[in-house]
Amino acid sequence: MTPLGLAAAAGVTLYFIGAVISRLRVKDYELAPAAVLTLVAAAALVLRILA
Repeated sequence: MTPLGLAAAAGVTLYFIGAVISRLRVKDYELAPAAVLTLVAAAALVLRILA
């Protein structure tokens, strides 16, 4: 497990979580793209941790 890969996966996951929160705060409920990318980033983070 490389620390750079783990940090990158965590950073991207947090970025997209922030995107979802930002969309909710401005009452833009078209969350599909941000939500899908959040799930993909979270899956990458989990797989990086398990590897």
